[in-house]
Amino acid sequence: MNDPTICRCEGVTLRQIEKCLTVPDTSVSLRELKLQTRAGMGICQGRTCMPLLMAIADASGRGLSNDAGLPRNQPIRPIAMADLMNVVSKPERSVAE
Repeated sequence: MNDPTICRCEGVTLRQIEKCLTVPDTSVSLRELKLQTRAGMGICQGRTCMPLLMAIADASGRGLSNDAGLPRNQPIRPIAMADLMNVVSKPERSVAE
């Protein structure tokens, strides 16, 4: 495998991450890696790829030391249309009742 996938959710490869880390004379934060490559923006919100991203950034010598990482959002999950219709179709009770 010549170019392994690091972030499976977004299809980000090692080559894409290394390209971001090759900017001369600058350090790159994990947030910057995320913004430039979309790694960590998938459904798992970086729970799978973040350890790999941190290891790659550390090994390159271009990652920021003491980088706090990224805030994680709650993962999304599908909701059935029937559930949405039940919420919308229920009439609201008035205060007078």
